[in-house]
Amino acid sequence: MIDDELIFYTLALRMADVRWTRPGDESAGTNKFKTVSRRVKLFSDVPAPQQAACFQAEWGSDEGQVTNLPTKTTLLANWIIYQCVAKDDKALGAVENNLILRGVRQVLEPQPGDPGFLDRRNTLGGLVHHCFISGRLFKDPGDIDGQGMMVIPIKLLVP
Repeated sequence: MIDDELIFYTLALRMADVRWTRPGDESAGTNKFKTVSRRVKLFSDVPAPQQAACFQAEWGSDEGQVTNLPTKTTLLANWIIYQCVAKDDKALGAVENNLILRGVRQVLEPQPGDPGFLDRRNTLGGLVHHCFISGRLFKDPGDIDGQGMMVIPIKLLVP
């Protein structure tokens, strides 16, 4: 039996593990999300001091069945990320987006100790067959209004 709630809960826990390093940082991985939530907000409802922020949108699933075979289920989520870029900041929003994206990719990579590690699969500790980024990423660097944003599509293949 598929436990959607446990799967999405476990995926959401990974948001807090995302780390990135900006050019000039004294040590690696010092930046992280100030806000993480499974309740999506508009960027206008997330003040600059609460950013960078990551929200998990759990928006659907694909279900398939072939006679005499198990049902195939793919859960679908998006991580929606906001990051405020100060207009006088020399760092480009595109650079910040790319650094954050690298951190997201790292936490969604198969981890040592995960049952799928040797097969290069992130099983979220055995809950799914594979969890990975899949589809077109949306990236807005915030060059015009100072509000950067990304939408990262995630698929979870359920056994």
